[in-house]
Amino acid sequence: MSDLGWLSLDGDEEIRWRGQPRQRVVLQGVALGLVAALVAGALGWLALGAAALSTPLVLAAVVPIAFAAFAVPTAAAWLWRRTTRYVLTETALYHRTGVLSVTVTELSLRKVQNTSYAQGVLGNIFDHGTVTVDTAGSEGAELRLVAMDDPATVQRRIAERAQRVRGDDADVADVPGTAEQWRAVLAEVRGVRVALSRE
Repeated sequence: MSDLGWLSLDGDEEIRWRGQPRQRVVLQGVALGLVAALVAGALGWLALGAAALSTPLVLAAVVPIAFAAFAVPTAAAWLWRRTTRYVLTETALYHRTGVLSVTVTELSLRKVQNTSYAQGVLGNIFDHGTVTVDTAGSEGAELRLVAMDDPATVQRRIAERAQRVRGDDADVADVPGTAEQWRAVLAEVRGVRVALSRE
């Protein structure tokens, strides 16, 4: 799944960043699976044990139920991480997800109005969180990058690229003159304003 065959870029458009949910999200699925297996196993044991069945018969019924309860959340977390990709190019942000049915969302950076990130308590401790990208004229989030490592860096990278695409980043290096020259101009304008206010 590391290939980008699902992504068709225009001409010489470059990829600026790519990522996916953090690996530890699979461990969360494993933990949830263990809890589900314990609960399903205990409930099955109690229900079948109350029916006065023999221990081998109860085990033969409870073990597959507990295994299924473990496998479903674990496999779901693994598949979700494995099939979810985020790609930032020079002009757009892409989100791909899905196993049998694949969904690819393209968000033009020209329309991005706001980016933010959120971290819960565990996110602050382990440095992961959710990056939210809002577009102009939309109600709520257009795209959420979930379970990202170092969400502040991801959010900053998307915001800076969006500013460049929109032309919001009047770079100081593009302005003619030095900082000292501009301070002199500012002092002169202030002097003219003071002189005019006296008259």
